[in-house]
Amino acid sequence: MTNLYQQSNINANSLFDGRHYESKMLYMYRFQTLPSIHFIGQINGEKAFHAITQKIADKIVATHQYRWFDKKKKETPFDETIVVLNNNCLLEFDEDYCEILHDGKQDDFIAEVTTIVSQFKKRQRRDPLEINLIVRGHRGLELRAMEIKKTSLNLDLFYEDDFKETDEIIRKRLNAKKDKGIVLLHGLPGTGKTTYLRYLVGKIKKRVLFLSPNVADNLMSPEFIDLLIENPETVVIIEDAENIIMDRRTSNNSAVSNLLNISDGLLADFLNVQLVCTFNSSLTMVDSALLRKGRLIGKYEFGKLSINKAQQLSNHFGFNNIIDKPMTVAEIANPHEKPVEVHRTNVIGFRRMETILEN
Repeated sequence: MTNLYQQSNINANSLFDGRHYESKMLYMYRFQTLPSIHFIGQINGEKAFHAITQKIADKIVATHQYRWFDKKKKETPFDETIVVLNNNCLLEFDEDYCEILHDGKQDDFIAEVTTIVSQFKKRQRRDPLEINLIVRGHRGLELRAMEIKKTSLNLDLFYEDDFKETDEIIRKRLNAKKDKGIVLLHGLPGTGKTTYLRYLVGKIKKRVLFLSPNVADNLMSPEFIDLLIENPETVVIIEDAENIIMDRRTSNNSAVSNLLNISDGLLADFLNVQLVCTFNSSLTMVDSALLRKGRLIGKYEFGKLSINKAQQLSNHFGFNNIIDKPMTVAEIANPHEKPVEVHRTNVIGFRRMETILEN
């Protein structure tokens, strides 16, 4: 084992990750030992690199840079840069992070670098039309800014009169500082839940994160908690959340425990993260702990519009239709589309019914 990390035993091909050096293999190649890693994210990597290299110029042994020419912008942007130092440390920079690889004996140096790099934290700007999609990247869970379509929404037209009070409570709480809790919005498909979310994002002054369905299983992952720790005072939206908020007594669902901690547990005390969950099923399927007073910011069931409301909305869309029954927003907005007939198989057996009791 003494020769495991000898330079002669490291395949030179493994030093490259496809376009540049793989920093961990380079560290082993140079220092012949496994590195410990200290990661600092959400910074301006280029500014941090220039500041660090000026401060510790006497420690620099070599600098390796990857650059590419952007034909559209006619410039060579800052990209992956590795700095080898004479104190058994290696620094890797990219446009938005700094990674310190070290031997575990450089606490003072790590603190110095962290102090300098932290001065170049990126401002957490949030455009009113921006939502941050939580995706899985090559370094784990990451945020990807996405623009969404702005919605000018007349609540009087699209929803029943009782919704305005709920909307006011939701907007007030989601914009409150150092607040926590959960919002539950449910109802039939086509009743305006997503339209309301698009409108709501434009009204929230905090950063908004969107948990996409393909990474919803990561709710129990330590990476998800780490992401929230790096992004406190945010609103997390989870669409189609049935599988996440389902009653633990009827499913083996441990994700609910995380939601409880995030919305009103020990984690909530310093994360100050608020959750907005939308789903199609009834509240009877929701874990009752999520409905507890103090944890629940608000809940609303979106349903078909009454005949009078449906007629007003149809007139607003410019249709000359006579509405004679309650209808969903989607049905009113698309009167010429024929409904899809779904043939259901009758189930023989018993269905479990529950009543949610609120304290």
